[in-house]
Amino acid sequence: MRYKEPFTLYPRKLKTVTVFYYQCYDGDGKRMCGHSTGQRTKTAAKMYCMELYRKGKLIPEKKPISFMEFSEGWWDIRTCKYLEWRQMQNPLAPSTIDHYKTNLELHIKPFFGKMGINAISTDIVQNWIMRLSRDGYNNSSINILIATLKVMMKEAARLKLIPSNPMEKIKKLIAHNKEVQILKSDEVQKLFPADWRKIWDSYEIYVFNKLAACTGMRLSEIIGLQTENIRDDHIHVCTQYSKKYGIRPLKTKDSRNIPITALLYDELSTLIKNDAQDFLFLEGGGSKPISRNRVYKETSAAFDKIGIGREERKKRGLALHHWRHFLNTALLMANVSTLKVQKVTGHKSLSMTRHYAHFDSRDFTEVLDVQNSLLQTNS
Repeated sequence: MRYKEPFTLYPRKLKTVTVFYYQCYDGDGKRMCGHSTGQRTKTAAKMYCMELYRKGKLIPEKKPISFMEFSEGWWDIRTCKYLEWRQMQNPLAPSTIDHYKTNLELHIKPFFGKMGINAISTDIVQNWIMRLSRDGYNNSSINILIATLKVMMKEAARLKLIPSNPMEKIKKLIAHNKEVQILKSDEVQKLFPADWRKIWDSYEIYVFNKLAACTGMRLSEIIGLQTENIRDDHIHVCTQYSKKYGIRPLKTKDSRNIPITALLYDELSTLIKNDAQDFLFLEGGGSKPISRNRVYKETSAAFDKIGIGREERKKRGLALHHWRHFLNTALLMANVSTLKVQKVTGHKSLSMTRHYAHFDSRDFTEVLDVQNSLLQTNS
């Protein structure tokens, strides 16, 4: 059997001299591209190659790619292989993809771009996080950036571009969430009087907020609510709407049914002018769904009228999303089971349900009952 040399030499004529190059085989037995020995004679070239072979360096190490090269095409649905696979498994919403892409371009590439991807260590990532904090980014914003980089580095490790994932030891920062002080019963009653005209500029925005308070639906879900999904005893929530992406699946991908009272159904029904209309809340009587700006503007005016001004709303976190916090808390206070609460709100985890719960311990009347029983004396 003929012995197969580990390398093959061949001359290559340059401008003024002839230099010997060599070719060898990779681990799969495939012939690799030629590499210069820098030698002008075949004997010297062979000795050079034998020395490389003895040291195990005959196959040149691949030049590590930079993070900039690795990140080329990431978070672009047309070019990102990770997204192509992810969209078949657990699709990301277009808004989420755009958010990740913005994170990459504005905050990740500027710091890591010129580094070799295998040079990114846990310490370097921690230095990046510290810099973000010094630049004034809060922990919640930094956590989103960390999540973006984690996905990318995990994929780099899977592709064996790096020996280990430096993000495995990076933990989320403690997020100091803004405290939400939900509306009290008397404030809600002021906001929804028997005669809506006393507080609201239009009937549509009055019903919009009432629906949000009673169902905990997200703003995008209410804007995207279609008349065909309103039943006499419940609402079938299955889509959401945004100006940029139009009608799209829900944030959690799962539809849900939310029970409603007969009174709320009657108020919603008055907005349905004919069966051909797709959206319940329309902008100026046209065919397009109501705008967020109009909802924000008229809702703010209503809060002003009941004595809750801009500064107090900001302090208490009383934005439109507040209604999800309000209903979540109200249902738990009424001893509705956590599972049933999640079926209504669409929350997937217990931690999220707890996040939306804002109890005022002064309302815990059962505590008073226990105290009274403890203090009772035998007569």
